[in-house]
Amino acid sequence: MRPYPAFLGQPCDMFVPTGDLQILDIHRKTAFTFDAQGRMIHESAPDQSPGRRFSLAGCRDGNLAVVRADVPSPVARDLDCLVASEPPLANPESDPVHREAYRDLLAVPVTSVEDFHGLLWVFPGPLTYVTPTELVLSGTSEGNKLLDRLDDAMPASLIDKGFRRSEDFWEPWCVALVSGKIASIAETVRTGSGGAEVGIDTALDFRGRGLGAAATAGWSRHPDLRQVNRFYSTGRENTSSRRLAERLALRFLGSTFAVQ
Repeated sequence: MRPYPAFLGQPCDMFVPTGDLQILDIHRKTAFTFDAQGRMIHESAPDQSPGRRFSLAGCRDGNLAVVRADVPSPVARDLDCLVASEPPLANPESDPVHREAYRDLLAVPVTSVEDFHGLLWVFPGPLTYVTPTELVLSGTSEGNKLLDRLDDAMPASLIDKGFRRSEDFWEPWCVALVSGKIASIAETVRTGSGGAEVGIDTALDFRGRGLGAAATAGWSRHPDLRQVNRFYSTGRENTSSRRLAERLALRFLGSTFAVQ
């Protein structure tokens, strides 16, 4: 039988936005950390990566932009003026009409490929996904035992993906195990007061079996995420990640665009 998603319902204590633009703003504040002037300082990931200089996210109700703090103020103002007349990036194939103007303002060389086109989904609530696998959550006795085992001997497959120690698993997380082996990891790659975003990494030998979807669904049910809105995003050309969103019936929110 093909695995299927089942909706468990939205927890009663989670803040419920009134429209997609408000949801988009929650994601913006989840993905980035801002200074007092509303300029982006860094991404809201544990490693505080600097992020791209300019990014734009859209939904059916409009667009929201993010400008990094090191962009000169006159350029930032011109970017904001362009964004004000940008049609909403509401569809999976939406492209900004001012794309070249954004690049020009940021002095991106004509021959340089510095654009990123992405897609953004929001979870309708905590999910479950039926597939034969064992799920382990952070903050549980089983999760602590797993971390102890990894500290003793990190599998080569995880080392190849950049994991060196148990602290490299960003909490809250959910791991899908197959015969005791880590098949997929769903971890919190962005976090804010009102939202969290999941990142998924599935071992090559276990792909195509719904294990990433199972780990992601388990992540969405983590007790530490009860009171926040949950998000998932990927590059527009990433077909496997788009397939995961379809497996879980996540609600498409809009498209994103960014310039390095």
